[in-house]
Amino acid sequence: MSDSIASHEKLVEFDLVQSHYKKVGDHEIRADFIIPHAQCTGKRPLIVRFHGGGLITGDSLSMEWFPQWLLDLAKEHNAVIATANYRLLPEATSLDIFEDIEDFWTWLHSLDVEQLLLSCVNPTKLDLGRIITAGESAGGLLSVCLALAHPDEIRAATASYPCIDMASAHFSAPNPVPLTDPPVPESLIDETLAQIKPGSIKSYALLPDRLDLMLAAIHYGRLTHLYERGIESSHRRGARYPLERIDQPDAKIPCGGIAIIQGLQDDVVPAGGNQNFVEKARQVLKGKPGVDKIILTLREGSHGFDIPTCLEEQWIQEHLKGAVAAWLA
Repeated sequence: MSDSIASHEKLVEFDLVQSHYKKVGDHEIRADFIIPHAQCTGKRPLIVRFHGGGLITGDSLSMEWFPQWLLDLAKEHNAVIATANYRLLPEATSLDIFEDIEDFWTWLHSLDVEQLLLSCVNPTKLDLGRIITAGESAGGLLSVCLALAHPDEIRAATASYPCIDMASAHFSAPNPVPLTDPPVPESLIDETLAQIKPGSIKSYALLPDRLDLMLAAIHYGRLTHLYERGIESSHRRGARYPLERIDQPDAKIPCGGIAIIQGLQDDVVPAGGNQNFVEKARQVLKGKPGVDKIILTLREGSHGFDIPTCLEEQWIQEHLKGAVAAWLA
């Protein structure tokens, strides 16, 4: 995969370093480092990014879902993007996914990563004191959750149309308007569940693989069920539901805040969930560091509208201004 992806037009000004950050049974889970070609004598700031796909499909290097502005941001500041795969629903549980995210976070701070990056063609050192997170859709959920889990170690968080409110009716009850024409049959979900063998693992799906499954899970209001499948609903809810995490007395956010992008015509992840999160976070965390930097930028557009956006566009620069300043301070 690395040869074909490394030559992708979006990556022509970057080096790609690939590794596995953990192994579950015989299954290795991959992580990728996207490193600007420019030489750097010091340590490079780090962008920790997670891919979208409803936690059901996608890959850390699904370039059709990789925002151009994020690559531009890395290039402008000579930063490294670390983007990881993780176990996917419905083979995995949501607890498995968050276990993977924490293991990836730990691995990033390990001697193994330090040696890996020093031995690559463009020897690189990470500045682990300057970390910003990013992610799109389901990856945006993971970006925000990681920032809430490590608010003192992450300078700022960004997220594009994150499915923050996974308990909402949009993900737990049937939606009257299908996301595809013709609609994906609901039977696809049940057939997939019936075919899962005990212990099976899937940590990436190259598009369009399983895209129909993800869209069906949302259309028929079964994504929340898949998110809760196989676990006690009350178990570690704070780690999995940001709206509940911020209610906890010890809740904090990074000093650079949380910057969320949302399309007003998004029917995959509606604006309401993110508006609710931002309003609630500003209220319940009032007075805590970073709360004044919780930003929600609403734009005309559907799911994924920002993917081709370049960093030079005024609105994205304004949106990121506070988060980037805190990240690089």
